[in-house]
Amino acid sequence: MNFRLSTLLSITLAGVVIATIGVVNCIVDYESSQSLRRELYGKISRASFQMADRLDRGMYEHLRDMINISALPTVRNLYGSGYAEQINILETLKRTHEYYIWIGLTDRNGRVLRATGTLLKGADVSEQAWWKQGLQGPYASDINNTESAEFNGSSQSNSPMHRYISLAAPIRDAEGASIGVMGAFISWSWVNSLAESVLQHHSQQLELLVLARDGAVLMGPAALMSTRLTIPDSLKEHKNALIVLPDGKQYLVGYSETKGFLDYPGNGWVVIARQESVAALRPLHILSGAIWRWGIVVSVFFAVFGWFISELISRPLKKLAIFANALRLGSAESAYGVTITGPREVQLVAAAIEDLVERIRIREVALERQFSEIDLLYEGSPIGIAMVNQDLSCVRMNSKLAQWCGLAKKEIIGRKLSELKSGLVAGYEDTLKQTIASGAPAYNVEASLCKAYDKSAMRSFVATCLPLRSRGDHASAGAALLISEMTAQREAEYLATHDMLTGLANRRFLTAFLFQEFALAHRNSKKVALLYLDLDQFKNVNDTHGHRVGDALLKEVALRLKGVVRESDLVARIGGDEFAVIALDHNNRNDSARLAKTIIVTLSKPYALENVLVKTSPSIGIAVYPDNATEANDLICCADEAMYEAKKNGPGQFRYYADRYQRQNG
Repeated sequence: MNFRLSTLLSITLAGVVIATIGVVNCIVDYESSQSLRRELYGKISRASFQMADRLDRGMYEHLRDMINISALPTVRNLYGSGYAEQINILETLKRTHEYYIWIGLTDRNGRVLRATGTLLKGADVSEQAWWKQGLQGPYASDINNTESAEFNGSSQSNSPMHRYISLAAPIRDAEGASIGVMGAFISWSWVNSLAESVLQHHSQQLELLVLARDGAVLMGPAALMSTRLTIPDSLKEHKNALIVLPDGKQYLVGYSETKGFLDYPGNGWVVIARQESVAALRPLHILSGAIWRWGIVVSVFFAVFGWFISELISRPLKKLAIFANALRLGSAESAYGVTITGPREVQLVAAAIEDLVERIRIREVALERQFSEIDLLYEGSPIGIAMVNQDLSCVRMNSKLAQWCGLAKKEIIGRKLSELKSGLVAGYEDTLKQTIASGAPAYNVEASLCKAYDKSAMRSFVATCLPLRSRGDHASAGAALLISEMTAQREAEYLATHDMLTGLANRRFLTAFLFQEFALAHRNSKKVALLYLDLDQFKNVNDTHGHRVGDALLKEVALRLKGVVRESDLVARIGGDEFAVIALDHNNRNDSARLAKTIIVTLSKPYALENVLVKTSPSIGIAVYPDNATEANDLICCADEAMYEAKKNGPGQFRYYADRYQRQNG
């Protein structure tokens, strides 16, 4: 042991430790207090921001529902025969969102034609602000007040006041002219439910207030409901502060304003999150007291025992310094054999420990923030999410999917999907297996589930399956299942891209699909073949046997086509008796010729339809990207022209596209 070091330690340790701990205690006390203060102020600000954000997003979602549903063909046929379908759409929307008080459809004069329940049915609402604004475009009102009896269809007087928000969107005809208005009332209790949801992630002693533009309290404690609050400019600027409110108490307050979301401009509401300062800052006072108490205890301890332990700590302190320096260099092995003299050991230990503690602190803060954000998105997501291992045992499932499956979350983790007895997840087992085995994602996989209150009614779901991989590992370690319920908007999107009769993709979807696949083919130097089909003598089938048999024939053709192509290929109905098949990864003419011959043989077999035996055959034209065209519409035209060349040679033939120069010189 170095004599100078031990002597120095034994003589000065007691005094130096007392002074050092006093200084460090003050520094730690101040830094810890400031850090905790920032954390407490940040929590109150986040609570108000989350509430304001949910208000904006919620209003946007409700307004988007109005816009999407008012654009449905069934609703736009306002004066047609679809009364029952329109009422069913309105009632379904009301059941889906429990806070809807009323939903209705009016004509261009403000007369209510369709409505949920009996409220306002047949009434003239042309003087209502929501109707006037809704006739011009999408509209969301500020808060409204009315007596509860009006919503209950009662004539009682002195009924309690009911707060609500009105929404509206125009119903337009094919030329874009307004022919009516779709309106809805949402109960203000919806905002209370948002507040409860936000408070689940915060202290139960926290209170949330919602104020109008003029400071009137729209939501909050009963004692403040008839008051107006004046917001200090300092609170608006810093978003949090300690202020005294009208009840005479001091509060830690967080401030946020609703700014709107996407197309929804917002109503200028203000969200206040508050907590009494005594309760809010109690952790700060506890920390400060604890630091000083422990500082005194440690100081006394080192002052009494410093002299006795100086000789005991000198040797291990040297070793600790050596290893600390090795840790800073990134190699513990290099610490052995290092000789360091003098009090420099203390400096190395302090520097190493400081670096390690700082790294750990930064890592923990980052991980806690990331986990909190991911968990908030995971549990707050409107879609169902599940993660499974390679053996399809459930690693995690969010509350939305557990609710759809009718399962308690404690029953799920670690169990295989086949053991959960859920018809919804069972419908995706095969897709999950394929995704894990192939490592390729699967999109738009549909499934259905009976509604709990009506076994004859079905809920439609669509899912995406994504492979999960460990870092640096190409094999799938499991899969993630993302499920969303097909809403009216989803169904409208489906109808816009699929043929109603056969369920195949339509020309619009075909064009978009070709655009996407052309980009992939160009990047990977591959080709795409388009086979354009037309049924021979289809008009004679309609004329002889009627359109019912013709429609049945088209459905059977669609089924046979899907049976002969690969899963990666696309079958579409372009219109009438014309179909298209997109063959990806086209290598040469042998591939497309083989597929065309298979289609001709398959579609030429007789069809037994409506007790009638029908015979037909396809004529097929083939065009190839990028040999014949590099644009989707151009490739379709080339294949169409080739199909007409095939028809000239008799039924059941196929031809490749050749430009005019090739045909004239061929």
